[in-house]
Amino acid sequence: MEQRAQGWCGTIPVYGGTGMSDTGPLWLTREDDVVAHLYFAAAEIGEGTMEVGSHQLSGSLSFPNIEEGTFSFFTHGEVDLSTAPVNEGDVVRFRYVQGESTYTFLSVVNAITEQQARRRWKIKFPTVVERNERRLVRRHRVMGRTGFHLTSDMVTGQRDKWMLYDLAAAGLSFVVDSKFKLEVGTTFSATLHLPGLEPLPAMFQMRNLRPLPGDRKRKLAGCRFTEISGADREALAKALARME
Repeated sequence: MEQRAQGWCGTIPVYGGTGMSDTGPLWLTREDDVVAHLYFAAAEIGEGTMEVGSHQLSGSLSFPNIEEGTFSFFTHGEVDLSTAPVNEGDVVRFRYVQGESTYTFLSVVNAITEQQARRRWKIKFPTVVERNERRLVRRHRVMGRTGFHLTSDMVTGQRDKWMLYDLAAAGLSFVVDSKFKLEVGTTFSATLHLPGLEPLPAMFQMRNLRPLPGDRKRKLAGCRFTEISGADREALAKALARME
């Protein structure tokens, strides 16, 4: 499969999600998933390697700028570009690792600036992220921990509180009684509550329903974010990075 470096153009077509062969990598292409992944990478991985031309540079990742469709990569120390200049529009390749998970993507340089002895590279959002396993972002198990819940009127028509099972930058799972009839694909509004944060309003889509392990009377509703502000997504990513 050919991976092409393209710029972020505001709203891009939504593709089918991920594709994979029996032994090959997975390709992350959905716009919302790419953005959620960039928040996760900045908060929970933090550092990576950028290849551009003949240069291979290590540095730190910043949170995405949704309005610009870019993120910043800060390289430390001197980077001599005199013999092999880099220009806006040049293709870059990123690679970073968390545990056994490896992520890579191609994109293009949007701008290069100096900022207090560090070079700042503004990079356009990629349209494809390659990963070596199915996990989009790290999921944090929070069931049984005080203060983690979701409030929504989607299930009963009243503003109920639902216990969270796990949580990630891309979405969450909550626990619900098996008697309630929920439909995969449903879009709904809810408010996410975490200790130490102001409530985070968001829109979700129901992605899957599965039994709660060890409890046939309850099930897990897996959801992904469809709308959440950039500030709230950043606050969530920082909170997840602090979790053990």
